[in-house]
Amino acid sequence: MADKSDENLTRLGKAITIVEKPDVIMRMIVTLGAFCAMLFLGDMFGLRYGKLEVEETLGFYSFFGFAAFAFIIFATKVLKKLISRPENYYAPDVIDAEDYPAGELDVKEHGDA
Repeated sequence: MADKSDENLTRLGKAITIVEKPDVIMRMIVTLGAFCAMLFLGDMFGLRYGKLEVEETLGFYSFFGFAAFAFIIFATKVLKKLISRPENYYAPDVIDAEDYPAGELDVKEHGDA
């Protein structure tokens, strides 16, 4: 993680960068895990009226939701390979598609002013 100076950030930027701290990230993960565990435990005490027998099993909707989300993530990776086009697809002969000489580029490293 890059070291950020606070004098260059706006008030909103300072508020957003708080969530990048490792201890805050760990607290968010633990809180999310505790919330998911409470919902899973709460599923034990609720009455289930499903149309199918499998819907009445413990934690069915938790696992089904996770599987559906994972399917969406993997499906997007496959779709990207199917429908993506090369970077210069629309204008292969424009000047921007050419390689510039390295000496004429104003290349700056991360953190350079």
